[in-house]
Amino acid sequence: MKNILKISLILASIFILIPSCDDYLDTLPDNRAELDTEDKIVKLLVSAYPNATSAMLCEYWSDNWDSHDWNLNYNNYMEDLWNLKDQPNRSGNDTHFRSWEYCYRSIASCNEALKAIEERGNPASLQAAKAEALIARAWNHFELATLFCLPYGETSSTDLGLPYMTEPETTVKPPYVRGTVEEFYLQLSKDIEAALPNIDNSIYTQPKFHFNTSAAYAFATKFYMAYGKFDKAIEYASKVLGNNPAQVLRNWKATINMSMDNTEQPNAYMAKNNPATLLMSYPTSGWSTSGPNNYSTGNKYSHSLLVAKYETLQSQGPWGNQNNIYVRTWWNSNTNKIFHKKVGYYFEYTDPVARTGFQHTGIVQFTTDEVLLYRAEAYILTKQYSKAYDDLTTFITNYTNSRPAYDDILKFYRDMPYYHYKEVYEDEIGLIGLKQYPTPKKTLHPPLYKIELGTDQEWLIHYVLHLRRILLMGEGQRWLDIKRYGITVHRRVVDKGHRVVDLKDSMDYLDKRRAMQIPQEIINAGCPANPR
Repeated sequence: MKNILKISLILASIFILIPSCDDYLDTLPDNRAELDTEDKIVKLLVSAYPNATSAMLCEYWSDNWDSHDWNLNYNNYMEDLWNLKDQPNRSGNDTHFRSWEYCYRSIASCNEALKAIEERGNPASLQAAKAEALIARAWNHFELATLFCLPYGETSSTDLGLPYMTEPETTVKPPYVRGTVEEFYLQLSKDIEAALPNIDNSIYTQPKFHFNTSAAYAFATKFYMAYGKFDKAIEYASKVLGNNPAQVLRNWKATINMSMDNTEQPNAYMAKNNPATLLMSYPTSGWSTSGPNNYSTGNKYSHSLLVAKYETLQSQGPWGNQNNIYVRTWWNSNTNKIFHKKVGYYFEYTDPVARTGFQHTGIVQFTTDEVLLYRAEAYILTKQYSKAYDDLTTFITNYTNSRPAYDDILKFYRDMPYYHYKEVYEDEIGLIGLKQYPTPKKTLHPPLYKIELGTDQEWLIHYVLHLRRILLMGEGQRWLDIKRYGITVHRRVVDKGHRVVDLKDSMDYLDKRRAMQIPQEIINAGCPANPR
């Protein structure tokens, strides 16, 4: 199958296989197996979930990562990512190419299932499977848009979208049109709305590995926040959270007494019997050892003490300092990394004697905590501040031992200086009494949301962004907030004393690189590249 890339854009992205892939997929599309029973159709949807994660590339492109030039522990891909290179070295499982390939491959499985269901006359017995195929197809497309498209906003009617695949591919080198972001999001919405009424947990033996009802509504919440449909986001978040959200949140206080080794906290975070865990996966990935864990790989580019102290895990908040957060922070000065231990490392032995196999990273795709913060954000953007405060209080009293008052939250972020990429002292700028430094409060340029800057609305948005950045550290989710709110990313070089000594690059809210470049192989196959 080495020549597929030369034949078709989508075939390139879907059907280039590695040896560990399912034999069924090896025969698609030209010698496809016959989906002649309902059971086969349902089982095909196991492959509707990509065996890849974009967590690594999204973290590296975000404002969570600095460069430590005195440390030489890194590889070429890490260097390319941190330098925002359009076509980074593509070796390994955590690359742009792998995300493109595996998402479109999963979309192909969804479309095969949908076609088989249609050919059987759309029986009632397959409506739940059809719903899973539709919601998984939408999710894979949304993941691709998060990487390779500009965020939804005022220019979406002209911004480049991606091919939205709704049919199995059966011809060689068909014409593919990228369309616009607006058209892409409209199709996403159609798939989501068609799926939601028919999601049925009873068809799953392991619901947390599929789009169960709560996971489907959690994804819909996240999508409609990106789409700017706040009423929809509130409606669907409420279906996940129920009448008493505190009952379905993660018990963060229980993590206080957990070991700081590499298994106990990640395993607890991934536990399928936890009501906060909605959808989970174990993709083939090296992220668990190269990123948010206490391994020595990738120390040059990392989430280090400087970021943590001023902006994330160790930063001050309305809740007080890091000691008031129930999740303990791990740091080792030898690795330049600081994080909460929740991204798990798992190894699949294909040859136990030779001790060879595949490294996996445990990823929780959706949680109730994240959904609660999205609903609070939607309430803020619709100026329902009392409801937003109730949700934020539910979250913060479960995540910390603090209960900040509404006015104290406003004052904290109103009085906080806006972010500066490094500490600037009086003698450097010739002014007395002025000192600038990094903070979580960054200038917002949202391409879609209409925020009244300098008001309670802005201060509450900073609170939500601050909380979500800490909550989801290491999971790649900060990248979506950067795009949605037009936050500038600085490429800082930090010395051994945790001081910024150079600024290599900046990516602001108008930078075209906010849409990562599509893989070169796909451009070579005839797909238009993202503008630069």
